[in-house]
Amino acid sequence: MKTGKIIRIKHAVLLALLPLAFSACQAVNPAPGVPARLQPMTGEAQRAAYQELNEVTARMLGLASVTLAERSLIDSSQFAYARTARYDAAGLMLQGRVIESPRIFRLLLREQKCWLLDQTTAQQICLKHAKCVAE
Repeated sequence: MKTGKIIRIKHAVLLALLPLAFSACQAVNPAPGVPARLQPMTGEAQRAAYQELNEVTARMLGLASVTLAERSLIDSSQFAYARTARYDAAGLMLQGRVIESPRIFRLLLREQKCWLLDQTTAQQICLKHAKCVAE
């Protein structure tokens, strides 16, 4: 008899928490943003923004590090990342051909914040140090 009561209490608690779980799932998919470009910055602000952009891009690609061009996302809202083919001393490509497609990244402005979107995986990360303007 006591076990049945415990089960009913567990079910009641789970039913009470169910709406919270659904609202949390909706928060994972942020509203769509508008294409954006980085605002040119100087000094420490620029270094912090590009360091964060490099780190976030590397994380999205599953790499230890990435170094993007300093003008990335200033003139355009997107850039492509393609692996560089490696060659041996004889000029032959190491480990065969590079057959994967380039990854396209897009900068979005949403609620006055900059978001980097990997269009291949649809993963989005908010950039804390970047300042964006709508394209």
